[in-house]
Amino acid sequence: MKKKLLTLALVMVLGVGLLGCSAPAANSGKEENASKTETATQSQETVAQFSITLEGVDGKTQLTQADLAALPLVEKTIKMTKKDGSETGGVFQGYALKDVAKQLGITDFISITMAASDGYSKAYDKATVEAEDSLLTVSLDGEELVSVVAGSLGSSAWVQNISKMSAVK
Repeated sequence: MKKKLLTLALVMVLGVGLLGCSAPAANSGKEENASKTETATQSQETVAQFSITLEGVDGKTQLTQADLAALPLVEKTIKMTKKDGSETGGVFQGYALKDVAKQLGITDFISITMAASDGYSKAYDKATVEAEDSLLTVSLDGEELVSVVAGSLGSSAWVQNISKMSAVK
């Protein structure tokens, strides 16, 4: 009798244990998907807050994420060697600089100058703007970064925290 009761108790404990372990696994996928969706939404909300002052662009004075919504978001791995020999770069998400210029109606220009919030600026000639590795970025390795990356040029051509964009026609 004791043996039967002990066996029955053991089966019940194992059964309850197995049921308890399986329930969170079924929910964890939903929680994981909800977490991914929430993270993606937070990223979009964070990126959507940027605003770049425009000069030399007909009819527009500000550029925001909403203005670029029709453009394809591209992802490129770009690395560059600095003067000291160290590497910088990573996986950038953003918009081809040539597509941004076209979206703003800047088609016939000599250069486009990007200025950072700290005052640093860099002028990009038409060939650089149209290069495949020239991007207006919104993130680097998943972290928000509004910058211009021109992979074909040195580190002095990468401008972070863009606050102003000027076109010279």
